[in-house]
Amino acid sequence: MTAAAHALVSGAIASRFSDPGTASLLALTSHYVMDSIPHWDFGTNWRNRPKYTTGVFAITETVFGIGLSYYFFGQHLPFTLWAVTVAFGIMPDWLETPWYIFYANQKKHEPSKNAGFLERFTYAFYKLPNIFHAKAQLPLGMITQVATVAFFLFILS
Repeated sequence: MTAAAHALVSGAIASRFSDPGTASLLALTSHYVMDSIPHWDFGTNWRNRPKYTTGVFAITETVFGIGLSYYFFGQHLPFTLWAVTVAFGIMPDWLETPWYIFYANQKKHEPSKNAGFLERFTYAFYKLPNIFHAKAQLPLGMITQVATVAFFLFILS
């Protein structure tokens, strides 16, 4: 899912659960549940374009998603509750980032046999969330994403 999808659902969770611990745990859990539904995001097909392009897309979309979440939910909640919940909701994707930035490329899909601790560590953070990922191409992947977010927003309203 895109960061906007995770941020919106996390904002909705924060609006329903006033305890930051509960809201954060639910947002983190929702990330994996949402990612298990076939979807498209900016990481789909990333090997077919320059890393810089993927990075710009991801950062821009994350800022947009956080802004959208704040607009709909954050300004009506204690800021710390909203911010911590949204951070937990998008955190798994950002924990994957060091592997993408520093090690992965079009031809490298996993650490080499001689890889150091840091490379293996970042790969583990990349690989764990990807156990849950179910990717889909456009347009189906965007349709399922919008439907998933709508479903979560409906049940949290």
